Amino acid sequence: MKNIYSILSLFLVILTVSVFGQSRIYAPTLNAPEDLAVGQMPDVKLDWNAVTGSGLEILYGAELADNPEFTDAEVFEPTNVTAISMTDLEFGKTYYWRVRAFEDGVASDWSETWSFTVLWSITMKNPEEGMMEFINPEITWEGLTGINGYQLQVDTVYEWNHDESGVSGVLKATNIVADNDIWAVGEGGIVLHFDGTSWSQVDVGSSEDFNDVCFIDASNGFIVGNAGTVMYYDGSSWTPVDVGATGNINGVSFTDINNGVVVGDDGLVVVYTDGTWEMKDTGDDNKLYDVDMVNPNSIWACGDGKIVVKYDGTEWTAEEIGNRDHYSIAMVDENTGWIVGKSGKIYRWNGMLWYEEESNTTKHLWGVSIDGMIGYAVGEEGTLLMFNGAWSPVTSGLGIDDIMEGVDLKDEVGLIVGHDGVILRKVDEGFSSPYLFTLDLPADTSNWELEELLFGSTFYYKLRAWHSVDTTQWSGVKSFSTYATTTLVSPASGEMTDLLVEFEWAEYEGITNYIFEIATDEDFTEPRIFAPEVDTLPVNDLVFGQQYFWRVAAQHALDISDWSEVWTITTVETITLEAPANNAQDINRCPLFDWTDVEGASGYEVWIDTDISFGNPEIHEVEEGHYQCQSAMAGNTVFYWKVRGKSGAEFSEWSETWSFKTEGNIGIDEQLNDKDISIYPNPAADVINVSIICNNVEDYTLSIIDITGRVVYSSSIDCKVGKNTVTIDASNIVSGSYTLNVSNEEQVVSKRLLVK
Repeated sequence: MKNIYSILSLFLVILTVSVFGQSRIYAPTLNAPEDLAVGQMPDVKLDWNAVTGSGLEILYGAELADNPEFTDAEVFEPTNVTAISMTDLEFGKTYYWRVRAFEDGVASDWSETWSFTVLWSITMKNPEEGMMEFINPEITWEGLTGINGYQLQVDTVYEWNHDESGVSGVLKATNIVADNDIWAVGEGGIVLHFDGTSWSQVDVGSSEDFNDVCFIDASNGFIVGNAGTVMYYDGSSWTPVDVGATGNINGVSFTDINNGVVVGDDGLVVVYTDGTWEMKDTGDDNKLYDVDMVNPNSIWACGDGKIVVKYDGTEWTAEEIGNRDHYSIAMVDENTGWIVGKSGKIYRWNGMLWYEEESNTTKHLWGVSIDGMIGYAVGEEGTLLMFNGAWSPVTSGLGIDDIMEGVDLKDEVGLIVGHDGVILRKVDEGFSSPYLFTLDLPADTSNWELEELLFGSTFYYKLRAWHSVDTTQWSGVKSFSTYATTTLVSPASGEMTDLLVEFEWAEYEGITNYIFEIATDEDFTEPRIFAPEVDTLPVNDLVFGQQYFWRVAAQHALDISDWSEVWTITTVETITLEAPANNAQDINRCPLFDWTDVEGASGYEVWIDTDISFGNPEIHEVEEGHYQCQSAMAGNTVFYWKVRGKSGAEFSEWSETWSFKTEGNIGIDEQLNDKDISIYPNPAADVINVSIICNNVEDYTLSIIDITGRVVYSSSIDCKVGKNTVTIDASNIVSGSYTLNVSNEEQVVSKRLLVK
């Protein structure tokens, strides 16, 4: 017996040593993507932390499934790395994953189970909503990885279109029964019905402000409003219903003819069951704006004080969610729903808790509706958000002064109502005009430049991505408008100009050329037409004293823009004289006649006479804006002169007639005077310019002499009649005071010169 016990004891010792001698391997901890992460790429990398063991190599096995039970899970071969990149995950799907470690064939426990959701759609970036663009805008978006490509659609037709409501009041709520049976209600007892063709106003017998509407089917509907108002529609007429409330009723929801609920001010909740209305105490007295009954045992409401009220079939509870008031609620089922409200806050229910979603707006949101997993939220300043996996702003076509309060979706039909009788109706997906074009874009880009769009049009655009297994939802639709034409810059309208004019307008990007027209009448009966490729055009053959009209359009291969504004210019009518000054005395006997040069003039005609009536004028034709006399004129004599410009065969009007008196007769030793010589600059630095006005053709010597009498510069001048200019390099002349002499054999004229 003793031997048996000894053997048994030895066996237990060996077993104990064997079991406790093993090193137990721990389960890995997960890193990324974080649990409950959304917006993941279809090639998301599953990453976890390494674990240690007693062996040299530890392997890891991962599982991925679309359910937390991991039925039909994808099992990855054990690997020694701590991350695995996925491929071709389905867009918008939630995946569950876990990892365990292996050492010497022994497996650890599974890690925690984490989940993530692959993104549904693409986030568009530019152009921003409602921007003005040229006809070659660049579309940009947040790029995706793990895809095969993108598809971009651009069109002039969009799914949301304006309907004429026939009213100008505030519309607050809407309900779609069918595409030809839609209701909208608003303040002052407004009730509108759409029959598939047009909207008509319905008198329901009340002028109270209506806040919400709910139809069970075409023959059963409810409207609720202020002062406890509830109206019931039986398919033919509206009658009031007493629900036992006197305060304002703001929301109504029915699941069927026997089950419904209304909510209102001061925490009002009244439940309808099989013909009976019963008040409910939720324990909260905040104003409730909206309610959604999923079924009789799942009722949700929201309101002021950040309150969300819930009924789970047993009890009513009120919970504060977030930090803003909630204005509207939409539940898909007991496990999925959204609330929207103040400052653009959006919260989502996932069956366990409410969590905030990015709305990409700070504007108040007044209404929300979800159909399947596509939804819209509306609010102030024309704000329209679309949900297709994430919330993103889309175009509403409204402005910052517009407020939208109600929205409803059913199948492919949608309706939005708001202030000033605004109604937007969605009848299909849009993007159905003959202009529609679709571009297939490479996967490695996140921008694309469009080209040759129509001028002056509104364009709508959306984008989606694809890989070999799935395609994303379309992004939210955004819009931009192209400039209808260019803007004129110069010369300013009404400006007086020369005959050579450079016209300028604002550059229009993405075009092939401009069309420029100029005419002498505002109807452009016989215009001159140019086709410049740049945004400037010189026109150099205008005529004097003429008014011109001009305009510009832009052009590319597919379209021509509208004309710009029409601007005018008027060319100068006459010539403006400058020198010799009118009535000047003691003028050099061979003066330079000068006037304001007119750009574009082909020449000038100068008349000079001692007779003011120009009975026997001396006539000179010149091309530039001055005339230098060629021989000495009579001394001590009054001369009259005038100028007119030429433009081809046409002449301007004559300038004013000016006069001057020449200096007295002088001897040859007095022909060159101090006033005929000027030095500039003085003091001089590197260059000295000497101007000499000669009355006759003569040879002169120009010299520069220092204070010791030494000549530091000398040159000969072949002086012609009129102004002569000599340029001297002074870089080698030492700083100091000098005398500049101009001399011939009979006379010397001296000027003081300073060199710096």
